[in-house]
Amino acid sequence: MKGKAFRANRISFGRYALQALEPSWITSRQIEAGRRTMTRNARRGGKIWIRIFPDKPITLRPTETRMGSGKGSPEYWVAVVKPDNSGARELMCIRIMGTSNRRYAHIGDVIVAVIKEATPNSPLERSEVIRAVIVRTCKELKRDNGIIIRYDDNAAVVIDQEGNPKGTRIFGAIARELRQLNFTKIVSLAPEVL
Repeated sequence: MKGKAFRANRISFGRYALQALEPSWITSRQIEAGRRTMTRNARRGGKIWIRIFPDKPITLRPTETRMGSGKGSPEYWVAVVKPDNSGARELMCIRIMGTSNRRYAHIGDVIVAVIKEATPNSPLERSEVIRAVIVRTCKELKRDNGIIIRYDDNAAVVIDQEGNPKGTRIFGAIARELRQLNFTKIVSLAPEVL
């Protein structure tokens, strides 16, 4: 499945949301099962908005039927979900750009990395060499005002030669130091900047 979703990827109603991480077809039965489960747990205390609608018909023809006589009848309907997240799941750092002998990368450093794991049918493939900028580190970051920030995981955003992100979505909080390093596009896509 190709293409990127640029709409309906932000929370417009309510406080919490479920967001797809991989492109797929969600059937009308799956949407209804999810709606029933959520309403059962929320009871009368909450309101639920469903932002996807199954508008694509999937036709099936019975097995062992002759060729011709038109397309099969619609069996069920699906909603096409196409989130974008460049495709890289896990990276391995090869070297840090702009330095010769530094061992560890910090937030804001541009690295050359190889993709160890990628999502299927994505533009980036496994064992491809790419550039990325570090946006979160488990190692604490100390600011001038004495605040120490430490994240739960290490994370990077895949970028092109100009420094723009290849994906259209960024998950999790990122540090505000990236704005000072002219990664404004990454900062604008991030859901939270600390």
